[in-house]
Amino acid sequence: MANGKTEYRLVFGVDIYSDAVNNLRARIADIIERDDFGALTILFSSEGGSTDNSLALFNFLTQLPVPVHMHGMGHIGSAAVPVFLAGSKRTCSPFARFFFHEYVWGFDGSRTLYQIDEATDLLKSDIEFARKTMRSRANLPSKILQTLDGQADPSIVEPPEAKTYGLVEEIVELGKTGQGDMAVAVWTT
Repeated sequence: MANGKTEYRLVFGVDIYSDAVNNLRARIADIIERDDFGALTILFSSEGGSTDNSLALFNFLTQLPVPVHMHGMGHIGSAAVPVFLAGSKRTCSPFARFFFHEYVWGFDGSRTLYQIDEATDLLKSDIEFARKTMRSRANLPSKILQTLDGQADPSIVEPPEAKTYGLVEEIVELGKTGQGDMAVAVWTT
């Protein structure tokens, strides 16, 4: 163990909704307060979920007082892509993939015209936020960014392409020891 520090690998493999996001925040807070904390890697896979929660989680991760290594370990799609891009270091396994498609908004029950207009404005705002995030953290072609509001067909980006676009820095399987030969502890959310 390097200097008695531990690289914590936190597994997040669910959709991005309030309970899962709150659990992730709580686990991260617990981890970075530990005496043996040395580094944080999030083993990340998610089909997406709430654009509101995605925006909030992106901001939370980028505001942490420690660097966050995001490692794509599977399917990363839709609203999960901006969350993945919050990592100060981003890697993925050789069998990960990134999925881009038109963002949608679901409704439970009846809605008034005002509520529908409000939801439309929020969804448009969330799409623009996702595009800004993706532009600031990667070099994605316009065609992929146009999928978010249906101007282009859905797109799957494989790891070699993800590296070309800057979604990831490296395609790698993580080792049994952490950064600088630190011990590794795996936690779940």
